[in-house]
Amino acid sequence: MKYVINFISRSCRAGALLLAGWLSAPMAQAQTPAPLWQSALVVGGGSSNLSIKSTTSNLGGDLYVAGSFSGIVTIGGTTMISAGGTDGFVAKWSPTTNAFVWAYRFGGSDLDQVTAVALSGTRVYVAGTFISPTAAFGSTNLTNYGSATSITTDAFVARLTDAGSSATVDWAQQFGGSSQDVANTLAVAGNSVFVGGQFASATAQFGSVSQASSNAGVGYDGFVVKLTDGPTSATVSWVQAITGSGSKYVNALALNGASVYATGSIGGPNATFGTTTVPNGGASNAFLAKLNDAGSSSTWQWALRANGSGSDQSNALVVNGPVIYIAGTMSSTALVMGSHTIANAGPNGTTDAFVAAVQDAGSTAVWSWARQAGGTADDKGTGLALYGTSGVYLAGSFASSTVTIGGTTLAAGSGGALVARLSDDGPSATVDWSQRGGSVTNTMASCLTMSGTRMYMTGSFQNTATFGSQTLNSSSAGSSTNFLAHLVDPAALTTTATTSALSSSDFALYPNPAHGTSTLTLPALPGTAAATLTLRDAMGRALRTLTVTLPTTGLRHEMSLAGLPAGVYAVQVQAGQNTAARRLVVE
Repeated sequence: MKYVINFISRSCRAGALLLAGWLSAPMAQAQTPAPLWQSALVVGGGSSNLSIKSTTSNLGGDLYVAGSFSGIVTIGGTTMISAGGTDGFVAKWSPTTNAFVWAYRFGGSDLDQVTAVALSGTRVYVAGTFISPTAAFGSTNLTNYGSATSITTDAFVARLTDAGSSATVDWAQQFGGSSQDVANTLAVAGNSVFVGGQFASATAQFGSVSQASSNAGVGYDGFVVKLTDGPTSATVSWVQAITGSGSKYVNALALNGASVYATGSIGGPNATFGTTTVPNGGASNAFLAKLNDAGSSSTWQWALRANGSGSDQSNALVVNGPVIYIAGTMSSTALVMGSHTIANAGPNGTTDAFVAAVQDAGSTAVWSWARQAGGTADDKGTGLALYGTSGVYLAGSFASSTVTIGGTTLAAGSGGALVARLSDDGPSATVDWSQRGGSVTNTMASCLTMSGTRMYMTGSFQNTATFGSQTLNSSSAGSSTNFLAHLVDPAALTTTATTSALSSSDFALYPNPAHGTSTLTLPALPGTAAATLTLRDAMGRALRTLTVTLPTTGLRHEMSLAGLPAGVYAVQVQAGQNTAARRLVVE
């Protein structure tokens, strides 16, 4: 059986993370004017045959973009020439100089692409797929598992070191077998590297681990693989598959301590996550599932399905403590998420975006709320970023002239790329503001990344695209051209989740600045028996999570800071309905 290989990005797969807004006192939520677009530029030329599929940023505010290109493309001062139909690339953009600093290409003689990028310090990780018989990653050449007479796709993951004004490839590794195997998403914490995607090979090789397919020749099984990074190579620690008779896709991953969250779509009558089988009814439905990473092994904890009669998929995923947010696209006339049902605003056959929240209770989870976003034409949810601990930013491509989320009408205008800020009220969500850019037709928003108060959106347009007072042009009519635009949301650094007793001075960290250890103290909270402590870096990424018993006399807990590089962090506490955080400086 021949498989169609999808080279269109399903989502912005890594880097939808926000410089934490919980480093200052809380402020009340209110309707606010939408922030204005501050800048917009064309990436790779007016008709560059370039596609941006993933973005992320580092603590210094540098933005990394990754994707694929064909022909000759110039990014900043680097001119890249594809070796085949398409090559993958990753590039670094500096907000200080408003220019690209370096760019790096990967690939061989056929169709290759980067679908995800993630960071850990100066280490830059990329994942993607290659059809080429041999694909070059710096001095490392990967040979496709398929035969010379067949068209097969292997997944890959590679690591670069960012030296500031240049980058070098440290290692590259492939996954797959004799059929179509694809990597869609990537997440990194320390030396742990997680890759998600799907494989159709009867047996796919993940390092030294062989994974058999449950429906080879019929469709795809989803996968999540963990690698442990070393100085010059990485080893596979474990592989988990999503099995069943229909095709399953892992489109996005997010991490919170030992919890690995995966989202995407499942098809067929059912899908199996370890010992849990989720009835599916045969349609293509969005899912959210959780893995517990035990180091050299893992287990599926739970899996939820969004039930619809059409074709639905989740494209983006972010996590804030026990709350997980997903966003995607629905063609179903109605989508059921637990006790919540959302309706498609368009006629039969059109798509709407959706965004939903899930509460993780450990071994189980429940849908907290769900919102439809769209109108009478085709609308898609493609990106998410955290709004401190108070909610999310939703990005998408909206062809409808009028777009609603629930009972709220979003910004009208000529722009098909839209971003909205939603505050999470617990059982529901409210829209604070929304902003559009691009043009009403042929504008696609692919990725959303936060860095401090800056929000970066990437995507593509044809002919012209307008972002506030700035208009971008393609070099020829009908050419697909990539854009990078940003706006500033000052509330990103001043908002926190609603707090009660934890906002008092009784919540303390000392010493601060700290070296080695820091002691956290909490007051007694009647009726609350436990607290979840989450250590986050300055991008809002959860590095360590611990649930502790909350004594009736209050808590005094010594936190180990071993292994943390010097820098600014935050300690977030969730105790019942009380949430707060404090800034922590590690020397």
